[in-house]
Amino acid sequence: MNFEIAKPVNIHRIMSRIGPAWIVMMADVDVASVITGLQSGAAFGYRMIFIMIILIPPLFIVQNAAGYLGIFSGMGMGEAVRTRYGRKLAMIASVPMASTDVLSYIAEYSGMAIGLSMIGIPPLISIPVIFAIHNAIIMVGRYHRIERVLLLISLVLVVSIISSAVMMKPSLLSIIRIGLNPIQPYTNRQYETLLIANIGAVIMPFMIFYQAGASVQKHMGKEDIRISRNETAIGSAVSEFLMVMTVIAGAFIGGYATDPALLDRALKPFGSLAPYIMATGFFTAGFLALIVISLASTWGIAEALGWKFHRHGRYLLKNEDLDSDERESLKHNMMSDRKKFLMLYMTESIPAAVIAIVASSYLLSLVIDLMIVFVIVLAPVGLLLGLLVSDSRVMKGNPMKRWYMVVYWVTLAIIESAGVYSLITSI
Repeated sequence: MNFEIAKPVNIHRIMSRIGPAWIVMMADVDVASVITGLQSGAAFGYRMIFIMIILIPPLFIVQNAAGYLGIFSGMGMGEAVRTRYGRKLAMIASVPMASTDVLSYIAEYSGMAIGLSMIGIPPLISIPVIFAIHNAIIMVGRYHRIERVLLLISLVLVVSIISSAVMMKPSLLSIIRIGLNPIQPYTNRQYETLLIANIGAVIMPFMIFYQAGASVQKHMGKEDIRISRNETAIGSAVSEFLMVMTVIAGAFIGGYATDPALLDRALKPFGSLAPYIMATGFFTAGFLALIVISLASTWGIAEALGWKFHRHGRYLLKNEDLDSDERESLKHNMMSDRKKFLMLYMTESIPAAVIAIVASSYLLSLVIDLMIVFVIVLAPVGLLLGLLVSDSRVMKGNPMKRWYMVVYWVTLAIIESAGVYSLITSI
């Protein structure tokens, strides 16, 4: 009789591979998403919780494909599109994401300003300081260093959002009876709008670029696919659980998420620590997303243009066949591309910080509309991702299974149908 001895679990390897999926799932709970959740709770109590839960599978299906692309193709989203379909289409795919990311930057800066205003720090001071710290982290350059900071921030985010809901002392029975009930006011126009906004909040284009790109930056290989898949599944569940917490908090504090003074007043009944906990939630949600969006946007465009400022350049420098002149030329090109990368990042980030200082409260009132726009912008990126992961040449002989692609296309079709319906009915 033959017995198979199970291979020991390599905890060190698992821990060294965790990062890309978890970080992007926590960045999904950004300021815009938090405000959408709070507004949903303020308008309909626990009635949006059911929607948050059923959004877990679509989030996993799309993001798992993004991780799969990075691991098996060895390319980020922008590079994979450029390699398969050419530079022009790669730029076309990247530009809409970069354009909406500027709006996201503004939302993140504005949300952090609201959080810090609650503890007495005005936007004129907080936003420039945040901008400086954000830049310092991005300038570090190496992904693994940035990732350590992001992992720490993500843990603080989880604790602060859960604490924000728990301090309200919600009724578990009411959450189960109302929140988990599949029968909700779907025909109510306001509920319908918030539902589509929450769909837009669950999968944003930058998330696809980030998970694929970060998997490459982390040098993840075929042997890491199970770790990536499990990390994506856990991250999807935790991400939507945090959104459930924002809905619960919104049900208690009302629709004051975009006004620091009113929000601070609404939190007074919940104790002296409530404003600090809520402020921490706003700050960590915004700061984590700010860095992730920055990297995703600049990676996407840089990969589409073929800039070699990170992984590729360092590997090429290790090539022993290079002579001294070729090596110096490569180093020069890498430095040049690095400067272009930073210039691109500044072009997006500086105007966003300035606009956030000038008009943050007005712009945050448009967050729900921004989330609906994300549903539409996701279409070309989602389409290209599906085509890439099902292409055997791109995936080096490891395309996604046919049954998975059927589920993927159906999921994407449902998401986009909701966005098109919202546009048609709003005209």
